[in-house]
Amino acid sequence: MNQRSLVSAIILLGSLSMSCASGSRDLHLSGSPDVPGAQGVAKVSTTDDGNTKIDLVVQHLAPPEDINSGATVYIVWVHKNDVGSEISAEPQNLGALKVDSDLNGKMTGITNLRSFELYVTAEPSQSTTTPTGPSLLKTNVVMESVNEN
Repeated sequence: MNQRSLVSAIILLGSLSMSCASGSRDLHLSGSPDVPGAQGVAKVSTTDDGNTKIDLVVQHLAPPEDINSGATVYIVWVHKNDVGSEISAEPQNLGALKVDSDLNGKMTGITNLRSFELYVTAEPSQSTTTPTGPSLLKTNVVMESVNEN
C-alpha cells in the first residue's frame, strides 16, 4: 500500500470512529402483553448542546381507546434511572404519539436526561403529568457522557 492510500485509509477510519461515537443508535422497545403485535424503535442521539434526541417510530399499535378504557392518546414518557437514589424522580411527559389508521406512529422529542427509561402509555389526556396506564412499550437508554470543554 502506498503512502497516499495509507493516509486515505487512516482519515476514513478516523471519520468512521468519530461518527460512531457521536452518531445515533437504534433501540428496540419491548412490548407488554396488552399490545402483543406492537413494535417500536427509538433512534437516540446527542444534540449539539448535549441533550438526548429521541426519534420514536412504532408499528401495529392499536388505537389507545382499544387498550385502556377512557384513553384518547398515547404519551411518551422519560423517567430518570436513579439506581441507588433514595429520591425517585418524577416521569416527564415527552409528548403525544399520534397513531394513524394503519396503526403506525412517530414522534420526536428532546430531553436533558442521559440515562433513563423511555416508555409509552395510553392516557385520557395529552396534558397528563403522571402516567395512569400501564407501560405498553419500553426501553432503557444510557447515553455516553458528553465531554465538557
